[in-house]
Amino acid sequence: MKRASGVGHLTPFLPGLEGLLGDPEVSEIMINGPANVWVERGGRLEPHEAPRLTAAWLHRAAIHIARPLGLDPVARPVLDARLGDGSRVAICTPPASPEVAITIRRFGGRAFTAEDLVCMGSLPEPVLEAAWTTLASRRNILVSGGTGSGKTTLLNALIELLPEDERIVAIEDTLELRIDRANCLRFEAGATQSETPVEIRDLVRHALRHRPDHIVVGEVRGAEAADLLQALNTGHGGSLTTIHANNARSALSRLASCAMQAGDALPWGVTCRGVVDGIALVLHVTRRAGRRFVEEALEVRGYDAATGRWKTTPVWGGDAKPREEAQTHPPKEVNA
Repeated sequence: MKRASGVGHLTPFLPGLEGLLGDPEVSEIMINGPANVWVERGGRLEPHEAPRLTAAWLHRAAIHIARPLGLDPVARPVLDARLGDGSRVAICTPPASPEVAITIRRFGGRAFTAEDLVCMGSLPEPVLEAAWTTLASRRNILVSGGTGSGKTTLLNALIELLPEDERIVAIEDTLELRIDRANCLRFEAGATQSETPVEIRDLVRHALRHRPDHIVVGEVRGAEAADLLQALNTGHGGSLTTIHANNARSALSRLASCAMQAGDALPWGVTCRGVVDGIALVLHVTRRAGRRFVEEALEVRGYDAATGRWKTTPVWGGDAKPREEAQTHPPKEVNA
């Protein structure tokens, strides 16, 4: 995939943001329009005054980011880009937006280990022990959470728990993970020069031909969940993925719902049993008061088709004894 210039090259096009672009503590810069800028620093959002940032400057910045990708923000008003330093940029221009909107997500200077997260209070020790046991027994982990909750950070830390002498195939929309392994193959969706982009589902299927011991999917959003569940249940234990969800229980339902989007989807009950067989542990991360931490961890025990309930055992958060977790019934309509 072609990349636009790094964050530093945007400085001449975003007057008033020079300090933000060079500040390693800033994780996200959100430009809602001329002189309307918000910043995430230390997990907290705060406004930033930028009176010199006009509509004309924002238009120039959008063009500067899009040009190396062979794109025109006028012809394609909604686009995503990855900068040379790994940062992600989302751009929306008129007529899709009243003003040019640019959001820049930056990544820290280093990846945190599991031990780092424990020391920071983000990863409780009982959860780390459960994660280590799960991966060591070649069972799989699903990380859930909202946008900006720390799913990728936790996923990076969990990858480090995998055996050094085993092969990892990682699949992402954009290459955000920091995997320091010699025997690691990385795939990126959309990385093609043709008119038809490569989808995550294509890469999940293709990954099986590269002899992975462990499969890591940066985020599951749709029909690729069906192929991932097939892989997790056919000899690729100790694998990892993330999904957007409100809590650990709904993460299981959402994974099943994503799998149901496949044109060749299995019945709902069969899909849920596939989730149970494929996922052993769910870790839900959240962001609150500037902190990102594991709020809940559940061991997956089973699925009761008669009641539509997941059977789980809390590892962290919730009750201290086994219980059946409420689960919604199959969606009335499923997009093929």
